[in-house]
Amino acid sequence: MNIRLLYAILAAGFICLSGCTQEKKSKDRGNATDMFERICKLTKEYTEKVEQAEDSASWAAACIDFEDRLDKISFSYPPDTDLLLTEGQNDTIHDLMQEYVKSRDGRIHEILRPVVELDSLTVTDSVPVEIPESHE
Repeated sequence: MNIRLLYAILAAGFICLSGCTQEKKSKDRGNATDMFERICKLTKEYTEKVEQAEDSASWAAACIDFEDRLDKISFSYPPDTDLLLTEGQNDTIHDLMQEYVKSRDGRIHEILRPVVELDSLTVTDSVPVEIPESHE
């Protein structure tokens, strides 16, 4: 009879502990959702900033500021909060980061290698070259 009572107490203890763990996870998931929303907003904002950069200095400043602010968001939450993001949230962050990287790389390429219209290029050499006559 005592063994059955011991099993019942152990089972009640496990049920209580598992209930407490689920409550803690739901609180952490709230942090993960908040982190997700902040990262998405920041990434969209800086994708626009790098696209609008007028020169390499403003482009670099935007890129550095984005990385700093992203670090601040990540470190403002308890460790492993990012592990509680859902698969869909991770996919969304991945897609937004891919868009940011594409915009960042494309814009610096445009700044450093501007498009030159074809009609502004000379078709022939503008410096006359004299070819010496051969004396055979």
